[in-house]
Amino acid sequence: MNLSRLTLYGTLLLVLVLFLPLSCTSTVTEKQGDSSSEAGNAPEKPKEILPVEPEPTLLESLTELNAVEDGQKDLALLEKAETLTLEERILKSALMVSEGYWKEAREELNRLLEENPGHPDVLYNLALLENAEGDNAARDETIGAILKTNPDHEDGLLLKGTIDFSAKRYKQADQSFSRILSKNPKNFMALSGAGSAQMNLDNLEGAVKLLNRAIELEPDFAYLYVDRARAFRGLKKYGKAEEDYGRAIELEPDVEWHYLDRTRIFIQYFHDLENAWEDLEQIERINPDNLFANIYKAGVLDEWQRYDEAEVYYEKILRARPDYGYAHEPLAKYAYMKGDFKKAKNHFLQAYEFESRDVMYVLAAALCMEKSGDRKNAEKLLKEVIPRVTRDSIEYEMFRYYLQPGSNYFITDKIAKETNEDLRSRMYFYLGARDDLQGLRRSALASYEQVDDYTGFFESELAAWERNNP
Repeated sequence: MNLSRLTLYGTLLLVLVLFLPLSCTSTVTEKQGDSSSEAGNAPEKPKEILPVEPEPTLLESLTELNAVEDGQKDLALLEKAETLTLEERILKSALMVSEGYWKEAREELNRLLEENPGHPDVLYNLALLENAEGDNAARDETIGAILKTNPDHEDGLLLKGTIDFSAKRYKQADQSFSRILSKNPKNFMALSGAGSAQMNLDNLEGAVKLLNRAIELEPDFAYLYVDRARAFRGLKKYGKAEEDYGRAIELEPDVEWHYLDRTRIFIQYFHDLENAWEDLEQIERINPDNLFANIYKAGVLDEWQRYDEAEVYYEKILRARPDYGYAHEPLAKYAYMKGDFKKAKNHFLQAYEFESRDVMYVLAAALCMEKSGDRKNAEKLLKEVIPRVTRDSIEYEMFRYYLQPGSNYFITDKIAKETNEDLRSRMYFYLGARDDLQGLRRSALASYEQVDDYTGFFESELAAWERNNP
C-alpha cells in the first residue's frame, strides 16, 4: 500500500501526540548522509548534460522538507501558495495541529468539514486537535464517526488503538492494531502497537514475533528495540534484552532512558556493577538530575563501600525528593561511622517513619542517643515504641534488654534459638553494642563476630565497623 502524504503526516502526528509517551518521549534518529568525497589528482571529468527536470509540485517540495521533519517550513510553503488542493489543505490543518496553532487549525477544519462533510481524513485531524486540547470525549466521538463509515481507516484505527492502550484496554487496542495488519501487514506502527498490547496480555512470545516484523520494516526506530527488550525481560532472556537496549543506545546515544533500562539489566540480573556504572556515567553526562540514575549510583557506591561519595548522592536525592525515605538508612549508617550519632539518630528515626514495620530503626536510634550520652531520652523513645512491638518476639525482648540492661543470659539464649538467620544476625549487633556501652569490649567483639557480613541489613556493616574501630 502506498501511503499518501497525508497519511505520512498523520502517522507522524500520532507518534508525537500519543504513541511515544507509552515509553519515553524521543524522536527517531535520522540516518546521516555520506558527505565524503574522493581525493586525488585525477583529471576532471566532463560535466554531464542532464535533462531539464520539471519544477517540483508543492507536495513534492513538502516531501523533501519532511526528510528533516521541519513542520514550520512545510506550513510556510502552504500558507504562501495561492491555491491549494483538498489534500494540501488537509495537510495544512495537520501541520497547524502539530505546530500548536490550534485556533487556526479548528477554523481550517471547520471550513473543510463544511465543504466536505464526513471526510475521514479531515475528521482524523480534528480528532488529533481534540486530543491535543484534552477534550477526550469529543475526540472519541470523532474517532467513532470515522470508523463508523470507514471501519478500515488506518490512522483512525491506529489512534483508537493507541488511546485504548494508554487506558489499559489492551484487548480493544489489540483488535484495532490487528484490523490494520489484516489489510496492511507492513504498518510498522500497528505492529509495534500490537506487540505492546500482546506483551500486556502476557503473550510475550507473540509480542516478540510482532516486534521482529516491525524491526525488519524500520530497523532504525529505537523504541522497537526498547519494547522488544521488555518482552525479552519478561521471558527471562536477559542477554537478548541487554543487546536490544544496546541497539537503542546506538541509535539514540543521547537518550538517558535507554541507558537506565540497560543499567537495570546489568544490576538486577547480572550484578555487573562496572558496566552499570559506565551507563550511569553516561546518564549523568546527559542529565545530572536524573533521579533514578542518582539512586542507582548511590547504591553502587554504597556496595563498593565508597561511602563518602555515596553520601553525596543520597543527599542530592533527598534535596530533589525529600520523601525518598530509602535514603535515610544509608545516611544514618554513614553518620554512625563518622561518630556523628545525633545525625545518625535523626536519620534512623526518619527511616522508621518511612518504614514503620522495622522497629530496629528505633533501637538503632536509641543506641545512637546513648552513645551521645542521652540515656534518658533513649529510654523515653523505647518506652513510646515498645507497645507497637509484637510481644514475645525477639525484637520485643531486645527492647526490654535495652530498657533494663542486666544479665544478658536470657537475651543471649533467645538470640541463639532464633530460626530467622538474618534476624538472629542483626540481634548480635545490638547485643555487642550494649556490651560496648557497658565497657565490656571483649564480650562485644564476640557478639560482633556473630554478625553475618552479607545480610543486606545495615547492622552487618556497623558490626564490621565496630570491630575495627574500638
